[in-house]
Amino acid sequence: MTDDAALVRFQRVSKRYLWSRERPRSFLDVFTGLVRRREPKSEFWALRELDLSVEAGQAVALIGANGAGKSTALKLASRVIEPTSGSVEVSGKVSALLELAAGFHPDLTGRENVFLSGALMGHSRKDMERRFDDIVDFSGVKDFIDNPVRHYSSGMAMRLGFSVASSVDPDVLLIDEVLAVGDRTFSQRCVDRIYGLKEKGTAILFVSHDLESARGLCERAVLLERGATIEDGPTDKVINRYLRRLAEVEDHDVRREREERWGSGEATIEDVWLEDEDGRPTTGLDVGKALTLSVRYRRTGTVDGLVLGFGLRDQTGYLLSGPNTKFDGQSLDVTAPGGTVRYVVPDPPLLPGRYFVSVSLYDRRLVHAYDHWEYCLSFDVYPGPGSRCFGAVALAGTWSPEYLPPTAGAETA
Repeated sequence: MTDDAALVRFQRVSKRYLWSRERPRSFLDVFTGLVRRREPKSEFWALRELDLSVEAGQAVALIGANGAGKSTALKLASRVIEPTSGSVEVSGKVSALLELAAGFHPDLTGRENVFLSGALMGHSRKDMERRFDDIVDFSGVKDFIDNPVRHYSSGMAMRLGFSVASSVDPDVLLIDEVLAVGDRTFSQRCVDRIYGLKEKGTAILFVSHDLESARGLCERAVLLERGATIEDGPTDKVINRYLRRLAEVEDHDVRREREERWGSGEATIEDVWLEDEDGRPTTGLDVGKALTLSVRYRRTGTVDGLVLGFGLRDQTGYLLSGPNTKFDGQSLDVTAPGGTVRYVVPDPPLLPGRYFVSVSLYDRRLVHAYDHWEYCLSFDVYPGPGSRCFGAVALAGTWSPEYLPPTAGAETA
């Protein structure tokens, strides 16, 4: 399909917001503001010359940090706001899951709000009557459908809102952070329904901070930063680019909050870093690439043996591994004034995520700490092409299915 077949098309779209630095707090402020010199307004560009197209049956993820312009793009596509420059073209019926239940009237019943929402989306009452039972059954609020929505819990209203928006066979579906509605079972039903719409040819524009959901649902992603497009391409590639940019700019507050250090000081850790395959310092590595942790230390006094150890923890602080030179039969020269030690794991089983490193220098009995440095380093493991595992480590196992013989008279697929 060519771009001519796109159901959603942004052409050099920019969106600017203007606001005054001073807000009137009273009627007097409003009156005096009319007669005095006006303060210049500040401007903020939420989007800058965005080019984007989504074809039938295609799901495109918009990813990026808060304030990148993702939600602004969805609001433009749903015609909630208009662009400052450029053009936005959307063909066919549009269903927008931007703020579930935001359009419900609290004093109307759930039943009345279903028909009202359908009318706002361009569906006749007869059409909504045909879909009504499916909407109510999917939402799970059948026993409350004739109660005013103001008596619903937020979860009930959100479930009904999703049911209405996803049951009208849209040509274009706009999704903004709404997959976490209801309990886990209902959330999975939401995902299944979205996949079903995609298979029927619905064009999907998807915004979420859940990168795994984006990876599973979307074959293409667009990385936005301060309203500008950084990269547009296969989802895995774009997400990896995003994770790398996060690692470059993130302040690693968690590591610094947990960082702790103690020891008597006869030997000290001077520096700790992660190396890439070319021996250069780096902040992360791809899944399956060699892991090289390097430590530079200095001996400043007499030591009774010298054991160097690492502690590797996941984001929760759980200790995944704690190798040291003594356990691995490696002796460090206690007469040398210092040196650099590299610990290399050719094929680490680590899965995508952030990891934390602690380093220590102990005596030969592993009792006396010369220098123990908790959370001295953090690094990221980035997803590889097609990686589809969950957890912290990858088990390099093999699958060997054994099937039961077919029973007599049983049908085969």
